Amino acid sequence: MRNLIAVTVAALVIQLGMPYSHACGDKTMRVKTGLRFYQTQAAKHPSKILIYSAALPAGKANELREYLNKLGHKAAARDDVGSIKNDLRTSHYDLVLTNLAEAPELQKQVESSTPGTVVVPVLFKAEEKTAAKQYKVIVNKPRDGEDFLAAVWQVMKSQSKKS
Repeated sequence: MRNLIAVTVAALVIQLGMPYSHACGDKTMRVKTGLRFYQTQAAKHPSKILIYSAALPAGKANELREYLNKLGHKAAARDDVGSIKNDLRTSHYDLVLTNLAEAPELQKQVESSTPGTVVVPVLFKAEEKTAAKQYKVIVNKPRDGEDFLAAVWQVMKSQSKKS
C-alpha cells in the first residue's frame, strides 16, 4: 500500500512540475498544421496552383494536382517550362511549384508579368540554405500532400496581409 501511495505522489509531482506533456500521436493534434485546418483554409481561400512536373518524382505531379483539387484548390500540372511560361502569361496563378533549377527563370517571368504570383521551389537535396535566401516559401523534402498544403497556406496568408 505504501508503494502505491509513493508512486501516486511521485506521478503527481512529475505531472505538476511539467508545463505540458507529449502524448502519443500529438503530431496529429497540432493546431494549424493538420489536414482539417488546411481543408477549411482551402474552402475559404482557394488558390490557383501551377505545378512543374519535373520538380517532383515521376508520376507524383498528377497525384498532387488531384489531391489539391480534391481539397478545394485549383491546380494544374505541366510537363515543360514553355507551357508553364505560356500559362503564366495567359492566366493568373497564386503560386508555382517548381524545381530549384527552373525557379530563377520563372521568378523573373513572374515579376514581369504577374507580380502577385509566388514561385515556390520544391527541394529534395541539401539545397535548402541557398533557396531559403532567395525565396519566401520553399517545400523541403516533401513526404505527402500536407507538406505542399503548408506552403500554399503560407503564400495565401502572406497575400491576405498585403491586401
